[in-house]
Amino acid sequence: MTRRLIATMAFGLTLAAGFALGSIGRQHHAAPAVADTDIPTIPPTAAVIVPLQADDLSQAENNLFPAPQTLLQMAESLSLDEEQRQQIRQLQFSLDTEVTALGRRIATEERRLERAFAEGNVDAGRLDGQTARIAVLQGRLRAVRLRSHLAARDALKPEQLLRFAEMRGFAPGPASARDDLDRY
Repeated sequence: MTRRLIATMAFGLTLAAGFALGSIGRQHHAAPAVADTDIPTIPPTAAVIVPLQADDLSQAENNLFPAPQTLLQMAESLSLDEEQRQQIRQLQFSLDTEVTALGRRIATEERRLERAFAEGNVDAGRLDGQTARIAVLQGRLRAVRLRSHLAARDALKPEQLLRFAEMRGFAPGPASARDDLDRY
């Protein structure tokens, strides 16, 4: 059920991002000639939607590395103290800030690529370079998100991690497996 909900939310965010960035539901027409340096940037106050990758959630949360937002939602059930809550709120704020900045850069690079095609000013070398820049930014975005899972897990006490595992439907392991949690 949870995986289905997360997948549905990720799909919805992907569609919303497509509409927001203008890549879905748009009439394609020739773009006026504009230099690469004239590509407008997204205003700092504009919302940037960066869809979650389902793999990030499944790889991390399914292996007991919760997202900061997940911990904030489960704070009462996990008995997080105020210091932990503040630490996780700060982690979520930092994550949001980094994700937004990277999302803006990805959107700008995607617009440059689209502009190159619209102007017919693309060849294999330019295409390879542009898509490589986009891929690097997408890799950084994924790493930022996954690092937040590491930091969120570090904020938990071993008994809270066990409670998280139980709430996520993991069966308690043998005593030796629980003892391994002490190293986290």
